[in-house]
Amino acid sequence: MNLGLPFGVTSYGICVALTVIAAFWLMGVLMRRDARREGGPQAFAVIGHVHPLRLAVFCVPAAFVGARLLYCLVRFSFFFEELGPVSVVQTRMGGFLLYGAVVGALLAAACVARHDGASVACVLDDLAAPGMLMVMICRLAEGTTTEGVGAWVENEALWRFPIAVQNEYGEWQYAVFLLEALIAAVVLVVLLRHRGAPGERMMTALLLYACSQIVCESLRMDSCLRIGFVRMSQVFSAVTILAVTLIRAGRAGGVRRAVLHGVLMLALAGVVGGIEWALDKTPVDNRILYMVMVLACAAMAVNGSQKVAGRGNRHA
Repeated sequence: MNLGLPFGVTSYGICVALTVIAAFWLMGVLMRRDARREGGPQAFAVIGHVHPLRLAVFCVPAAFVGARLLYCLVRFSFFFEELGPVSVVQTRMGGFLLYGAVVGALLAAACVARHDGASVACVLDDLAAPGMLMVMICRLAEGTTTEGVGAWVENEALWRFPIAVQNEYGEWQYAVFLLEALIAAVVLVVLLRHRGAPGERMMTALLLYACSQIVCESLRMDSCLRIGFVRMSQVFSAVTILAVTLIRAGRAGGVRRAVLHGVLMLALAGVVGGIEWALDKTPVDNRILYMVMVLACAAMAVNGSQKVAGRGNRHA
Protein backbone atom coordinates (compact mmCIF):
# COMPACT_ATOMS: atom_id res chain seq x y z
CA MET A 1 0.00 0.00 0.00
CA ASN A 2 1.50 3.29 -1.13
CA LEU A 3 0.79 6.21 1.23
CA GLY A 4 0.99 8.82 -1.48
CA LEU A 5 4.13 10.33 0.00
CA PRO A 6 7.19 11.42 -2.01
CA PHE A 7 9.99 9.02 -2.96
CA GLY A 8 7.64 6.05 -3.14
CA VAL A 9 7.27 5.70 0.63
CA THR A 10 5.01 2.78 1.55
CA SER A 11 3.52 1.51 4.78
CA TYR A 12 5.76 -1.55 4.49
CA GLY A 13 8.84 0.65 4.13
CA ILE A 14 7.86 2.62 7.23
CA CYS A 15 7.42 -0.65 9.16
CA VAL A 16 10.89 -1.76 8.09
CA ALA A 17 12.41 1.54 9.25
CA LEU A 18 10.71 1.30 12.64
CA THR A 19 11.79 -2.34 12.89
CA VAL A 20 15.45 -1.35 12.50
CA ILE A 21 15.09 1.05 15.43
CA ALA A 22 13.40 -1.61 17.57
CA ALA A 23 16.05 -4.20 16.71
CA PHE A 24 19.02 -2.08 17.74
CA TRP A 25 17.17 -0.96 20.89
CA LEU A 26 16.83 -4.64 21.77
CA MET A 27 20.52 -5.13 21.11
CA GLY A 28 21.36 -2.42 23.63
CA VAL A 29 19.06 -4.02 26.22
CA LEU A 30 20.66 -7.44 25.72
CA MET A 31 24.17 -6.00 25.95
CA ARG A 32 23.34 -4.39 29.28
CA ARG A 33 21.85 -7.67 30.49
CA ASP A 34 24.97 -9.60 29.48
CA ALA A 35 27.15 -6.99 31.17
CA ARG A 36 25.28 -7.44 34.44
CA ARG A 37 25.57 -11.23 34.16
CA GLU A 38 29.33 -10.95 33.69
CA GLY A 39 29.69 -8.63 36.66
CA GLY A 40 31.01 -5.86 34.43
CA PRO A 41 29.85 -2.26 34.16
CA GLN A 42 26.38 -1.57 32.82
CA ALA A 43 27.77 -0.17 29.60
CA PHE A 44 28.66 -1.33 26.13
CA ALA A 45 32.40 -1.48 26.74
CA VAL A 46 32.29 -5.16 27.67
CA ILE A 47 34.60 -7.75 26.18
CA GLY A 48 33.24 -8.82 22.79
CA HIS A 49 30.80 -5.91 22.39
CA VAL A 50 30.58 -3.16 19.80
CA HIS A 51 28.24 -0.23 20.43
CA PRO A 52 24.84 -0.95 18.76
CA LEU A 53 24.72 2.47 17.11
CA ARG A 54 28.09 1.78 15.48
CA LEU A 55 26.83 -1.57 14.23
CA ALA A 56 23.67 0.05 12.90
CA VAL A 57 25.63 2.61 10.89
CA PHE A 58 27.43 -0.16 9.01
CA CYS A 59 25.08 -3.16 9.14
CA VAL A 60 21.86 -1.50 7.97
CA PRO A 61 23.28 -0.15 4.66
CA ALA A 62 25.19 -3.40 4.12
CA ALA A 63 22.01 -5.43 4.64
CA PHE A 64 20.10 -3.19 2.20
CA VAL A 65 22.80 -3.49 -0.47
CA GLY A 66 23.20 -7.23 0.07
CA ALA A 67 19.47 -7.91 -0.19
CA ARG A 68 19.14 -5.88 -3.40
CA LEU A 69 22.31 -7.23 -4.99
CA LEU A 70 21.42 -10.88 -4.38
CA TYR A 71 17.95 -10.30 -5.78
CA CYS A 72 19.42 -8.82 -8.96
CA LEU A 73 22.09 -11.52 -9.25
CA VAL A 74 19.44 -14.23 -9.04
CA ARG A 75 17.75 -12.51 -11.99
CA PHE A 76 21.04 -11.65 -13.67
CA SER A 77 19.89 -11.80 -17.29
CA PHE A 78 16.94 -9.47 -16.62
CA PHE A 79 18.72 -6.81 -14.57
CA PHE A 80 22.22 -6.84 -16.04
CA GLU A 81 21.58 -7.82 -19.66
CA GLU A 82 18.08 -6.64 -20.56
CA LEU A 83 17.78 -3.53 -18.37
CA GLY A 84 21.45 -2.78 -17.73
CA PRO A 85 23.44 -2.52 -14.46
CA VAL A 86 21.84 0.85 -13.61
CA SER A 87 18.60 -1.02 -12.88
CA VAL A 88 20.21 -2.46 -9.76
CA VAL A 89 19.89 0.88 -7.97
CA GLN A 90 16.31 1.38 -9.17
CA THR A 91 14.90 -0.28 -6.09
CA ARG A 92 11.26 0.30 -7.00
CA MET A 93 11.80 -2.20 -9.80
CA GLY A 94 11.81 -5.69 -8.36
CA GLY A 95 12.63 -6.38 -4.75
CA PHE A 96 15.07 -7.80 -2.22
CA LEU A 97 16.12 -11.17 -0.85
CA LEU A 98 16.37 -11.87 2.87
CA TYR A 99 19.51 -13.99 2.62
CA GLY A 100 21.34 -11.17 0.87
CA ALA A 101 20.50 -8.92 3.82
CA VAL A 102 21.80 -11.57 6.22
CA VAL A 103 25.11 -11.92 4.37
CA GLY A 104 25.55 -8.16 4.11
CA ALA A 105 24.85 -7.57 7.80
CA LEU A 106 27.12 -10.42 8.94
CA LEU A 107 30.02 -9.24 6.79
CA ALA A 108 29.65 -5.66 8.01
CA ALA A 109 29.47 -6.77 11.64
CA ALA A 110 32.56 -8.95 11.22
CA CYS A 111 34.51 -6.06 9.68
CA VAL A 112 33.48 -3.69 12.50
CA ALA A 113 34.46 -6.28 15.10
CA ARG A 114 37.86 -6.81 13.50
CA HIS A 115 38.49 -3.09 13.25
CA ASP A 116 37.55 -2.52 16.90
CA GLY A 117 39.47 -5.52 18.20
CA ALA A 118 36.30 -7.25 19.43
CA SER A 119 35.36 -10.91 19.14
CA VAL A 120 33.72 -11.53 15.76
CA ALA A 121 31.72 -14.48 17.15
CA CYS A 122 30.39 -12.41 20.06
CA VAL A 123 29.43 -9.49 17.83
CA LEU A 124 27.56 -11.84 15.48
CA ASP A 125 25.78 -13.28 18.53
CA ASP A 126 24.73 -9.74 19.41
CA LEU A 127 22.95 -9.51 16.05
CA ALA A 128 21.04 -12.79 16.35
CA ALA A 129 18.06 -11.86 18.54
CA PRO A 130 17.62 -8.32 17.13
CA GLY A 131 17.81 -9.77 13.63
CA MET A 132 15.07 -12.27 14.43
CA LEU A 133 12.94 -9.46 15.86
CA MET A 134 13.33 -7.65 12.54
CA VAL A 135 12.28 -10.76 10.64
CA MET A 136 9.22 -11.22 12.84
CA ILE A 137 7.97 -7.63 12.43
CA CYS A 138 8.78 -7.51 8.72
CA ARG A 139 6.78 -10.70 8.18
CA LEU A 140 3.85 -9.14 9.99
CA ALA A 141 4.25 -6.02 7.84
CA GLU A 142 3.78 -8.17 4.73
CA GLY A 143 0.11 -7.96 5.60
CA THR A 144 0.20 -4.46 4.09
CA THR A 145 1.40 -5.90 0.77
CA THR A 146 0.31 -8.63 -1.62
CA GLU A 147 3.19 -10.90 -0.56
CA GLY A 148 3.33 -13.68 2.00
CA VAL A 149 0.11 -15.45 1.10
CA GLY A 150 -0.43 -19.06 0.13
CA ALA A 151 -2.94 -21.12 -1.83
CA TRP A 152 -6.58 -20.15 -2.19
CA VAL A 153 -8.78 -21.41 0.63
CA GLU A 154 -11.63 -23.57 -0.64
CA ASN A 155 -13.22 -24.37 2.73
CA GLU A 156 -15.48 -21.43 3.63
CA ALA A 157 -15.18 -22.32 7.32
CA LEU A 158 -11.55 -21.18 7.11
CA TRP A 159 -12.37 -17.81 5.54
CA ARG A 160 -11.28 -15.87 8.60
CA PHE A 161 -8.28 -14.11 10.06
CA PRO A 162 -5.64 -15.22 11.13
CA ILE A 163 -5.93 -18.40 9.07
CA ALA A 164 -6.51 -16.54 5.82
CA VAL A 165 -6.67 -13.03 4.38
CA GLN A 166 -8.50 -11.54 1.45
CA ASN A 167 -6.63 -10.38 -1.63
CA GLU A 168 -7.53 -7.37 -3.76
CA TYR A 169 -10.15 -9.43 -5.61
CA GLY A 170 -11.88 -10.52 -2.40
CA GLU A 171 -10.54 -14.07 -2.60
CA TRP A 172 -9.28 -15.78 0.55
CA GLN A 173 -5.70 -17.07 0.69
CA TYR A 174 -3.75 -18.68 3.53
CA ALA A 175 -1.85 -16.11 5.62
CA VAL A 176 1.60 -17.68 5.37
CA PHE A 177 3.24 -14.44 6.52
CA LEU A 178 1.56 -14.84 9.93
CA LEU A 179 2.93 -18.37 10.25
CA GLU A 180 6.40 -17.06 9.40
CA ALA A 181 6.05 -14.29 11.98
CA LEU A 182 4.99 -16.83 14.62
CA ILE A 183 7.98 -19.05 13.85
CA ALA A 184 10.31 -16.05 14.06
CA ALA A 185 8.78 -15.18 17.45
CA VAL A 186 9.43 -18.70 18.74
CA VAL A 187 13.02 -18.60 17.50
CA LEU A 188 13.42 -15.17 19.14
CA VAL A 189 12.36 -16.60 22.51
CA VAL A 190 14.86 -19.44 22.07
CA LEU A 191 17.63 -16.94 21.32
CA LEU A 192 16.78 -14.74 24.30
CA ARG A 193 17.22 -17.77 26.58
CA HIS A 194 20.27 -19.14 24.75
CA ARG A 195 23.67 -19.16 26.44
CA GLY A 196 26.49 -21.05 24.81
CA ALA A 197 29.93 -20.82 23.29
CA PRO A 198 30.67 -17.68 21.21
CA GLY A 199 28.99 -17.87 17.83
CA GLU A 200 26.42 -20.44 18.90
CA ARG A 201 23.55 -17.99 19.23
CA MET A 202 23.91 -16.81 15.65
CA MET A 203 24.29 -20.35 14.31
CA THR A 204 21.17 -21.41 16.23
CA ALA A 205 19.26 -18.51 14.69
CA LEU A 206 20.39 -19.36 11.17
CA LEU A 207 19.74 -23.08 11.55
CA LEU A 208 16.25 -22.87 13.04
CA TYR A 209 15.02 -20.15 10.74
CA ALA A 210 16.44 -21.74 7.58
CA CYS A 211 14.83 -25.09 8.44
CA SER A 212 11.44 -23.49 8.96
CA GLN A 213 11.81 -21.31 5.89
CA ILE A 214 12.10 -24.30 3.58
CA VAL A 215 8.52 -25.26 4.45
CA CYS A 216 7.15 -21.71 4.51
CA GLU A 217 8.63 -20.88 1.11
CA SER A 218 6.90 -23.92 -0.32
CA LEU A 219 3.59 -22.62 1.03
CA ARG A 220 4.00 -19.11 -0.41
CA MET A 221 2.46 -18.21 -3.78
CA ASP A 222 4.72 -15.28 -4.73
CA SER A 223 6.95 -14.99 -7.79
CA CYS A 224 10.21 -16.27 -6.29
CA LEU A 225 12.59 -17.60 -8.94
CA ARG A 226 12.79 -21.38 -9.21
CA ILE A 227 15.40 -23.89 -10.27
CA GLY A 228 13.18 -26.55 -11.76
CA PHE A 229 10.58 -27.21 -9.07
CA VAL A 230 12.64 -25.84 -6.15
CA ARG A 231 12.59 -22.18 -5.12
CA MET A 232 15.85 -20.23 -4.95
CA SER A 233 15.03 -19.20 -1.39
CA GLN A 234 14.83 -22.88 -0.47
CA VAL A 235 18.23 -23.43 -2.05
CA PHE A 236 19.70 -20.58 0.03
CA SER A 237 18.10 -22.09 3.13
CA ALA A 238 19.65 -25.47 2.38
CA VAL A 239 23.09 -23.89 1.87
CA THR A 240 22.73 -22.10 5.22
CA ILE A 241 21.75 -25.32 6.99
CA LEU A 242 24.66 -27.19 5.42
CA ALA A 243 27.15 -24.50 6.44
CA VAL A 244 25.97 -24.46 10.07
CA THR A 245 25.92 -28.27 10.18
CA LEU A 246 29.48 -28.58 8.87
CA ILE A 247 30.86 -25.92 11.23
CA ARG A 248 29.19 -27.36 14.31
CA ALA A 249 29.94 -31.00 13.52
CA GLY A 250 33.53 -30.10 12.66
CA ARG A 251 34.00 -28.31 15.97
CA ALA A 252 32.37 -31.14 17.91
CA GLY A 253 34.07 -34.12 16.29
CA GLY A 254 36.43 -33.17 13.50
CA VAL A 255 36.34 -33.72 9.74
CA ARG A 256 34.93 -37.25 9.85
CA ARG A 257 31.92 -36.18 11.87
CA ALA A 258 31.40 -33.12 9.69
CA VAL A 259 31.32 -35.29 6.55
CA LEU A 260 28.82 -37.73 8.07
CA HIS A 261 26.46 -34.99 9.20
CA GLY A 262 26.89 -33.14 5.92
CA VAL A 263 25.94 -36.23 3.91
CA LEU A 264 22.88 -36.79 6.09
CA MET A 265 21.82 -33.17 5.63
CA LEU A 266 22.14 -33.45 1.84
CA ALA A 267 20.09 -36.66 1.90
CA LEU A 268 17.34 -34.88 3.83
CA ALA A 269 17.52 -31.98 1.38
CA GLY A 270 17.02 -34.54 -1.38
CA VAL A 271 13.87 -35.74 0.37
CA VAL A 272 12.57 -32.16 0.45
CA GLY A 273 13.36 -31.77 -3.25
CA GLY A 274 11.46 -34.96 -4.00
CA ILE A 275 8.46 -33.69 -2.07
CA GLU A 276 8.49 -30.42 -4.02
CA TRP A 277 8.36 -32.48 -7.20
CA ALA A 278 5.57 -34.67 -5.83
CA LEU A 279 3.45 -31.65 -4.87
CA ASP A 280 2.98 -30.79 -8.54
CA LYS A 281 3.44 -34.14 -10.26
CA THR A 282 1.61 -36.74 -8.15
CA PRO A 283 -1.92 -37.21 -6.78
CA VAL A 284 -0.63 -37.77 -3.23
CA ASP A 285 -2.50 -35.68 -0.63
CA ASN A 286 -0.54 -32.46 -0.10
CA ARG A 287 -1.14 -32.66 3.65
CA ILE A 288 0.79 -35.92 3.79
CA LEU A 289 3.60 -34.50 1.66
CA TYR A 290 3.92 -31.40 3.83
CA MET A 291 3.96 -33.55 6.96
CA VAL A 292 6.92 -35.47 5.55
CA MET A 293 8.59 -32.19 4.58
CA VAL A 294 8.19 -30.84 8.13
CA LEU A 295 9.69 -34.04 9.56
CA ALA A 296 12.64 -33.82 7.14
CA CYS A 297 13.29 -30.20 8.11
CA ALA A 298 13.02 -31.09 11.81
CA ALA A 299 15.59 -33.82 11.22
CA MET A 300 17.86 -31.24 9.57
CA ALA A 301 17.56 -29.04 12.65
CA VAL A 302 18.46 -31.95 14.96
CA ASN A 303 21.31 -33.01 12.68
CA GLY A 304 22.72 -29.48 12.73
CA SER A 305 22.35 -29.02 16.48
CA GLN A 306 25.72 -30.40 17.50
CA LYS A 307 26.83 -29.53 21.00
CA VAL A 308 30.01 -27.48 20.71
CA ALA A 309 32.53 -27.79 23.50
CA GLY A 310 33.23 -24.45 25.10
CA ARG A 311 32.50 -22.25 28.05
CA GLY A 312 28.99 -20.95 28.51
CA ASN A 313 30.46 -17.51 29.00
CA ARG A 314 30.03 -16.00 25.57
CA HIS A 315 32.58 -13.27 26.29
CA ALA A 316 35.37 -15.67 27.19
